[in-house]
Amino acid sequence: MTKNGGLYPHLPIVTYELAGPPHPGSLASFVTEDSDFYLNTTSNDDITIWTGDYPGCDDDLDVSATSSTLTIDGFVPASAYPDSYNEQVSTWIEELGSANRGSDSGSGGNAGQQIAIASYINPLGDPTSWERLLAYDTEKVSVLVANVMNGPDYVADKSWKSVIDQAASQGKKILGYVRTGYLGVSQQQFTTRLGSYNLADWASQIEQDVDKWFELYGSRLGGIFFDEGWPECGPDNIYADLYAYINNYTKRKHPGAFTVLNPGSPIAQCYKDTMDTLLTFESSYKTYTNSFVPNDWTPKDPRKIWHIVYKVPQEQIASVAALARDRHSGLLEITDDNQPNPYDTLPSEAYMKAFIDEVSGGKPLINDPAKATGSYVAGLPSNAAVSSSDYSSVTLAWSSVGNALGYAVYKDGTQLLELPASLTRATIGMLDPGSSGIVFEVRTILASSSGGSSRLISASTKSLPESGTITNAGFTRDGDTVVYKADVLVPYAFVRLFIGIKQPDDTILEHKAKHGWPIEAGVVYGTMYDQVVNYLVEGNDFYSGFYKYTGSWNDIDRGNAEWSWSSIGVAPQSQSGYTYTWNVPFAGTDAVASEYLIQGQGYAPINNLCKGSLYYYSVL
Repeated sequence: MTKNGGLYPHLPIVTYELAGPPHPGSLASFVTEDSDFYLNTTSNDDITIWTGDYPGCDDDLDVSATSSTLTIDGFVPASAYPDSYNEQVSTWIEELGSANRGSDSGSGGNAGQQIAIASYINPLGDPTSWERLLAYDTEKVSVLVANVMNGPDYVADKSWKSVIDQAASQGKKILGYVRTGYLGVSQQQFTTRLGSYNLADWASQIEQDVDKWFELYGSRLGGIFFDEGWPECGPDNIYADLYAYINNYTKRKHPGAFTVLNPGSPIAQCYKDTMDTLLTFESSYKTYTNSFVPNDWTPKDPRKIWHIVYKVPQEQIASVAALARDRHSGLLEITDDNQPNPYDTLPSEAYMKAFIDEVSGGKPLINDPAKATGSYVAGLPSNAAVSSSDYSSVTLAWSSVGNALGYAVYKDGTQLLELPASLTRATIGMLDPGSSGIVFEVRTILASSSGGSSRLISASTKSLPESGTITNAGFTRDGDTVVYKADVLVPYAFVRLFIGIKQPDDTILEHKAKHGWPIEAGVVYGTMYDQVVNYLVEGNDFYSGFYKYTGSWNDIDRGNAEWSWSSIGVAPQSQSGYTYTWNVPFAGTDAVASEYLIQGQGYAPINNLCKGSLYYYSVL
């Protein structure tokens, strides 16, 4: 400690109470008084003393036979030590038997089983559920997830910001939702919002979404929930290494961030250290009890693993919680909700109380990032250039640099993202259409270098046509199927097709109510008018649902419009370049093909609507 400047090593010699053979009991305890730390050790009667030479100890070391008190000025972070040392200490603690477990009562540490909830519940639409979530004991309900627009969107949502701030004040972690699209390599071949399968483009979008979350919601955001995680290592561990790189980028740029990767399935051991927590089961009670497939490795700390089990009867909560503990799941969500979205409602208070009573509580496991090594060298790569640009994005590409540890991309002097050495392109999105004079720079991360002269790259984005971001819309009939098409020039979180019915005509003497979902459709002579729709097509290339409005809104008794839709089938959707195509089955509906509206929402600087009359306008 003296040589360490009064700082104690980042991991205490005895982190938790070690009880039972071969350990005699409590070996040491920490005491705090204001800002002072003390380590109280027991007498030598209870501790085995090393005899003979021991590395690092003086031969004439005077060992006291009585208890002692050491004053500690602070703790050295794990990042100050080599990774090899941290790994050895973790292994040593595991072998001693502590494993950061804590006691069942929660008094022995922070590692008891906790409730983590994928809370995709709109706080504006269901404030009561959020009042309940925020009121629960933080040590029992410790982790929640915010999903605004399958990610952070372009501007802050006031209702989400409110619950994030409240949760942070109570010590809960609300994580921002970020899609990783299985990195574009799954059978579904998910693309980025800009339509790319490229691994570097996925990495670019993921890191920009991470930074946008913290830009919009600040340091009170608890961390990031990386969804659609790919569970396979890949050639030379390329996929696991990329997730680890993104994790370290997130933690270094946003200190204290808690990170979760969700493959929703068993995951290879190469992922063990990629994120703080891995969500390795996300399915039904029947599957969990009858056909559960475990990882082929066991975590040192159960908080490394999160399981989500839905469609669980209330009387089976205790058995599922116990089963999860046996399967080394320190974080757990149990719900009676079911597919297609088991995360959009909160179970009853009785159900939640039964669940809360079954967990001991604790805190999430939050690791430090790997220690940063290397310097950011300007002027390398020397051939970085704009390879393409679009209405709201620019792609840069370059040649690999020998011995590179990675690459960093800057816009107007501010770092935007980092990529590992294996990736040599980046796509920067969420830019304003029609921008010119955007200045980018790519720097190479090297183990050591004095740096070079700055090399700036000028770029611009395309200007939108007068018709706006959604153009060339139309439809054709093929029997009972109506095929809609439209070009969507900027990426949105959601592109929705709404279809209306024949509504009652307005008359001066009598007004019959128009029933359906109202969308602000524009201003005429100073008055905002609604377009009332009754059918919705929403989804992606993998699955696109067809829904009918079941809410109570009408334009006489307006009140709050209730977002309530009932599934009536499937309407296949596809995207090729800018062009979206929807194949909508009209059989058995009263939908009117010409009464349609296409809405783009989320991420783009411009929200846009396209009416079936082919009159285009923006909604500000």
